[in-house]
Amino acid sequence: MADANPKLFKGDGISENATDFLNAMRRRNLLSPSWKDVEKLEFFELCKKLMQWPEKMAEKEKGVRVENDGIQEWDHVCWALKVAELGARIDAAGSLISLALKNIPGSLLLRLGSKRGTWPELVQAMKDVPTAELTVVRHNEMRMAEMEARIAQLQQTPSRALAVSFANMAMSSPARNDPAAPVGCAPFCPDSERLRIIQATSAMIHPCTAAGLVAYVLQITVYNQKHSAQAGKPNEDRPYPLTPGTVNVTLGECHVCGMMGHFGTRCNAAENLKCPALETRWRQIAQSICSQAERKANPTTAINIVADGSDADVRECDVFFDTADYDQAVIEDYLRHEGKGSGPSI
Repeated sequence: MADANPKLFKGDGISENATDFLNAMRRRNLLSPSWKDVEKLEFFELCKKLMQWPEKMAEKEKGVRVENDGIQEWDHVCWALKVAELGARIDAAGSLISLALKNIPGSLLLRLGSKRGTWPELVQAMKDVPTAELTVVRHNEMRMAEMEARIAQLQQTPSRALAVSFANMAMSSPARNDPAAPVGCAPFCPDSERLRIIQATSAMIHPCTAAGLVAYVLQITVYNQKHSAQAGKPNEDRPYPLTPGTVNVTLGECHVCGMMGHFGTRCNAAENLKCPALETRWRQIAQSICSQAERKANPTTAINIVADGSDADVRECDVFFDTADYDQAVIEDYLRHEGKGSGPSI
């Protein structure tokens, strides 16, 4: 049962506990026989309202004009007027202002003046916020959010669905003996020509700015529209767009993050800084073509052994030897001197 008369709380007693006193007061108020059920329900509703006060201002509400009692006003100013009207009724000193400011966007809080200790000062500080800056900030934040959602959608390539389809295929299906149809083969292209195509048709790398990210998203959109069937196989004829701020292909760069100074096996870049999977694959393909072209352009030079013509033992031999002839000459010379004083004997 509730305490009919809770003990007075003085604050300096050894056995006193402020929490116990407050709980006793709540039990007395809520469970007092003098309270009707309607009053108890109203009290509970007010408690729930207190937990939800003040209402949180959404990011999209700042920098927008709305109608308030027939007058066009900025949304953040309307929010301040509503909060100040309710807060002043229970807290004229303004001690709840710090609690109310936790529910506004950070970009708006940074632009509030320092003089906001009372409710009227808070309303005036909201009115003094430069609305032109809020409009620009709101527009940029909406563009960045839309861009991030678009990039995440574009990085979901059709190859994943294709892999699931192959995984669900039955491995025990009977083999078919239908005659194979002729398959067209692509014409042979040497690696040096493929490298020249890569260097000539490499996609432009945009700077890591807001405008560069927009252009990058457009590049990916065009690529997926043109090469939807072969999206998982970039090559020199369809180079994959490169992430803004990275270096070009065939430079010995890291295939994971697209930067210089390390290899992919030692890349410690964060997940949000790594290149998409198709871009990593394209960088690997381009580097492989470059390595093959350089290897064929600089073949290993054969080494010839030159004999001294003054040596009587090798005058009958040609001046130039390859490795096989030289080995044969050594064996013959060994057999020719076998059993002599200067050579081995059995």
